Amino acid sequence: MLAVDAVEEFDVAAKHIVAHARFDSGSPFFDGTGVPAWAAIEYMAQAAALLVGLRDRTLNPEEDSRPGLLLGTRRLELSIDRFAIDADYHISAVCEFEDADAAAFRCEMTDVSGTVLASATLNAYRPPDMATFLKEQLSA
Repeated sequence: MLAVDAVEEFDVAAKHIVAHARFDSGSPFFDGTGVPAWAAIEYMAQAAALLVGLRDRTLNPEEDSRPGLLLGTRRLELSIDRFAIDADYHISAVCEFEDADAAAFRCEMTDVSGTVLASATLNAYRPPDMATFLKEQLSA
C-alpha cells in the first residue's frame, strides 16, 4: 500500500524529508466520513521509509535498499479525531537516531497552514537479511 503521494523536500545531510498526501474518498483509510487520526502512524512510517530509501539510493546507489519494520510508536499525539477529506497534508520525518539496523524518527503531520495535527517518534528495525529474519521469526 502506498499512501504518500509525493516527496516535497529531501535533505540527505539533515536526514530529513517532507512528503505530501492528499486525502480523498480513494485514500487507503477512508471510512466513509474521513480518515481516522490513528492512520497518521502509517503515513509517518511511509515518510520515514521514503527518507531511508532515498538516503540509501543517494549514498550507495549501487546497493539495494533494505526493507524495514515498524517496531513501535512513542509519544503519539493526535490533535484531531479524523483528517478531512479533499485536503492536503504534509508529513515530515527526521532521523534522530540510527545504528546499523535500528532507527528512531521524529515525525509530524500538518495541514497546509502548518498546524500540527499528529506527531510521534517511530522506532524501526532493518534486519541485515529480511528473508532470513522472517523465516527465523515464523519458525520460532
